[in-house]
Amino acid sequence: MTATLEYTLNQEDFIPKVIEIRDLTKTYMMGQVPVQALRGVTLDVHKGDFIAFLGPSGSGKSTLLNMIGALDRPTTGTVLINGIDISTLGDNELADLRQSVGFVYQTFNLISRLDAIGNVELPLSIAGIEKKKRRSKAEVMLKIVGLGDRMHHKPSELSGGERQRVAVARALVTNPSFIIMDEPTGNLDSKTGLEIMEFAKRLNREQGITLIIVTHDPEIGSQARRTIHLRDGLIESDAVN
Repeated sequence: MTATLEYTLNQEDFIPKVIEIRDLTKTYMMGQVPVQALRGVTLDVHKGDFIAFLGPSGSGKSTLLNMIGALDRPTTGTVLINGIDISTLGDNELADLRQSVGFVYQTFNLISRLDAIGNVELPLSIAGIEKKKRRSKAEVMLKIVGLGDRMHHKPSELSGGERQRVAVARALVTNPSFIIMDEPTGNLDSKTGLEIMEFAKRLNREQGITLIIVTHDPEIGSQARRTIHLRDGLIESDAVN
């Protein structure tokens, strides 16, 4: 007798995973009191995903962000970034792994004395890339984010939305596996915030960039293709929009 194995392959089975999380917990000590920030999170992020993590203060969003950005290690469970288990890495190896992650922050974190192209070049300069090559790459990134005509403007000469796009270009310039955007619209008015999200959707769709957004704003989160709600250190829901 011949046994027949039947199964269905999903499209995701063929898409590489950039992040794999299994049974992740994280406990911090507040004085003598243990606080469980994450209590058993399991999820995958595939190449080309556009995900929003939502949840109230204390839900575990920031802790999860630190894990997938290789900024911290699990208490238990595993976090694989591009197949590498972060709990097995030393501090220098974690720092190297973080080079494969692009970060965009609520406060932009631009250097005021540098123009847009100087800010975008900065990670390449730190990495020792020669000037002509890094300048050329920074120009390409600024054109991708629609700021080809604003390259030589300093942050004070740019709008909030333009400054955030400079920050995105800076994150893109190192060819990261994925980009984390931490409350990317938090310092913007609602109209500009939605414009940034439209830009993020276009970047994901046209450039295939894997995007992870952390936000407390349901309207912003709904712009992503997949929304994951956290509460009390657990995934409450995981839905495709």
